[in-house]
Amino acid sequence: MHILIGLITAIAGLFWAINSLQRSGFNPASLNPFLWNRRRKWKNLYSQKPIYNLDKPLDVAALLLLGTLKCEGEISSEQKAVLTSIYKENFNLNSSEASDLLLASSHLIRDEIYLADNIDNILEKSHQQYSEDQINALLALMDKVSTIESTTNQEQDNLINAVKNYFNKSTHSNGQW
Repeated sequence: MHILIGLITAIAGLFWAINSLQRSGFNPASLNPFLWNRRRKWKNLYSQKPIYNLDKPLDVAALLLLGTLKCEGEISSEQKAVLTSIYKENFNLNSSEASDLLLASSHLIRDEIYLADNIDNILEKSHQQYSEDQINALLALMDKVSTIESTTNQEQDNLINAVKNYFNKSTHSNGQW
């Protein structure tokens, strides 16, 4: 009988401890290893900067063109108009799509100070989708953008060279904008 009373007391104490832990904010479901693994993967995927999750070559190219232009400082309305026309001509977009692409790129790049340091992270998810012609076109467009209002400065040269070096060391396959 004394064993039965001890067992009932232990079970009641266990329920009391679990209830007290739940009232204090502890969730026993957090001990689930499968839930922990899923949360860890989600955190690793979405805790990065959005600029590092771009996987479409068109988005990355638009971002790099804007980044090249922004190396000079703030962008004037004339530079925005030229960049929008470059988006329309080279990426086969209409006016509203080109404006949206410029707006999205400027939103993504607003907190970046120096793109050349993070070029590996930016191009990591999309570099295999570029064809050789697209790489050459991107580099030519970056050169063109860097000379819109003045000559190319050192920071723009560093960014263009970082992109060249990244594509020279990586392998790539055919892709479409």
